[in-house]
Amino acid sequence: QQVLVIQRMAEDLHIPAEICMVPIVREADGLAMSSRNMYLSASERQAALVLYQSLVLAQRLVKEGEKDTEAICRAVKDCIQKEPLANLDYVEIYGYPHLEELKQLKDKALLALAVRIGATRLIDNVILEAN
Repeated sequence: QQVLVIQRMAEDLHIPAEICMVPIVREADGLAMSSRNMYLSASERQAALVLYQSLVLAQRLVKEGEKDTEAICRAVKDCIQKEPLANLDYVEIYGYPHLEELKQLKDKALLALAVRIGATRLIDNVILEAN
C-alpha cells in the first residue's frame, strides 16, 4: 500500500525514480518482519499472528470463489476480533494497482489492514487475485 502511494507520488511529481516493490519478508510463523515487533510482549507477539491468519483466510475465500469485497472484509474482521488482544483499526480492499474502491473482485486487489496489539500498531497486506 505504501509502495503504491509512493509510486503515484513520484509519477504525479514527475520524479525520475524507479520504485521497486518487493515481497513482504515474514517470520517463519507468518508475522511480517518489522522493527515494531520488538515492542510486543511474548503474549502480544503470539496474538499478532492473527494478522497473517486473517490474510490467509481472505486468500482462501477468494480461491474458493468469493468476490464480494464486503464479505471478505467481514470475514477478516471477524477473524481478527476473535483475538482478545487485537484492536482493529481498519480492513480495506482496493483495486490493484490504482487503489480504486471495489465492490467485487475482478482481477487483482490489495487487502490492507492495521491492528493494534497492546500499544503497538501493526500493518500488513496481501494481493488477492480473483480466478
